[in-house]
Amino acid sequence: MKEAVHANRVQLDYAAVLGVCSTIGMLFIAAGYLIYLSGFLPSAAPASEVAMHWHLKASEFHKAVQVPSGWNWVTDLGRGDVLSYASINYLALVTVICLSWIVPSFIREKDRIYTVMTILQVAVLLFAAAGIVSGGH
Repeated sequence: MKEAVHANRVQLDYAAVLGVCSTIGMLFIAAGYLIYLSGFLPSAAPASEVAMHWHLKASEFHKAVQVPSGWNWVTDLGRGDVLSYASINYLALVTVICLSWIVPSFIREKDRIYTVMTILQVAVLLFAAAGIVSGGH
């Protein structure tokens, strides 16, 4: 007979936030993609031009197609292709959102080790996303 496994409060909190953020992310991706393909908003590059240059390295792609690079996309959220790209970036941020959400739970439980580990994890992820920790690339 299998032993029942029970999740603790922190795991349930993380799962609840992950569920909500993932659902929002999928809706955001679908909306961004539809807005891009429909032409509802102007785009930095039409989908046909992007598809024509998919085989290129990122550096070559940015020379061939005039799309924002690095964090420059943040200033162009009024464009369909950039909005679609923003939805992917949102999904990448979901882990940070979930980890940040459970820090107060660890503090309430007086679990100092997990509190510190989670805060450090969030910091490393944010530093990496910002390009502060890039490993020389």
